[in-house]
Amino acid sequence: MTPVRRSAALASLALLATACSVLDTTDDAPPTTISDAAAPTSTTTPVLPAAAAPTATTMPTTTVPLGPPRALVTPTGVVVPVRGGGPGAWIVGTPCHGEATVADGGPIHGVTVLIDPGHGGDDEPGAVGAGGLQEADLNLDVAWRLSAALAERGIDSLLSRPADYRIAVIARAELATVIQPEVFVSVHHNGGETVPREAPGVEVFHQSTSDGSRRLGGLVFEELMAAFEPLEADWVGGPLHGVSYRLNRDDEDLYGVLRRPVGVDTVLTEAMYLTNPSEEDLLDDPAVLDLEAEALATAIERFLTTDDPGTGFIDPTTFRGDLGSGGGTVGCEDPPLE
Repeated sequence: MTPVRRSAALASLALLATACSVLDTTDDAPPTTISDAAAPTSTTTPVLPAAAAPTATTMPTTTVPLGPPRALVTPTGVVVPVRGGGPGAWIVGTPCHGEATVADGGPIHGVTVLIDPGHGGDDEPGAVGAGGLQEADLNLDVAWRLSAALAERGIDSLLSRPADYRIAVIARAELATVIQPEVFVSVHHNGGETVPREAPGVEVFHQSTSDGSRRLGGLVFEELMAAFEPLEADWVGGPLHGVSYRLNRDDEDLYGVLRRPVGVDTVLTEAMYLTNPSEEDLLDDPAVLDLEAEALATAIERFLTTDDPGTGFIDPTTFRGDLGSGGGTVGCEDPPLE
């Protein structure tokens, strides 16, 4: 087990028990429609770490007047949006965008930062490095480190996927829309065709219609580049190095995790190229993951406390091809909720 995989597993047990861009090709489904959700079917049940009592790190401070919770942390540690019901019989959305009833859970009334570790589960590992490091594990590890770094700054946070299970993009977006955090950041690491570069090939994507998302993206890019540039590596990158938005054939945001959340400033980060062996070696070092998490935390803190505009902006692009089926609900199996 690599240090990344080991630390991700330990973090999950201790704290909640909490290729690469998020793709979503189910464009015919509305962003967070509840009535259209069908109950999921499952033949096997993913196993989650045992739940531990919520702590200040994992249970965000309430930021709105108490009332019915917007979301719950179930007894198995899964974060789910509340759709209705009440104590003893909460109706919730599931990670596969189905619907279920749970008796109880830790209430979430609001949170400042929602952290979204991209991919997850056995069938959606994301990019995979030549040494076997899987992006889903790496994203989760960085997400927990980011949560800890934000807590040190007095900023509360919550993970959309606190353990290794699959969660559909539409379910991630529903959670963000229901909770309404001030910041929603989807953590990823890149893969694909590249060319050699003299500096890190960081990519950050923001929402095409949100000035706040654009500013957040510029700050994230600025801090990630500052953190990575002193490191020694055979850097690579692609044509989208910088901060931008990408549109689909309908002139909407290409990535579902940016397109679907309603009223939430959201960015998607691609910190390094996991498929580059030199960068994979860096990403297998916990100290480098701490650097990444601290950079993200600093960017978020600046977004919340300053008017800094950020840097690194490049021209937007339009993608009219087929992204595949990643991030959808077909074949998705929900983890146990109780």
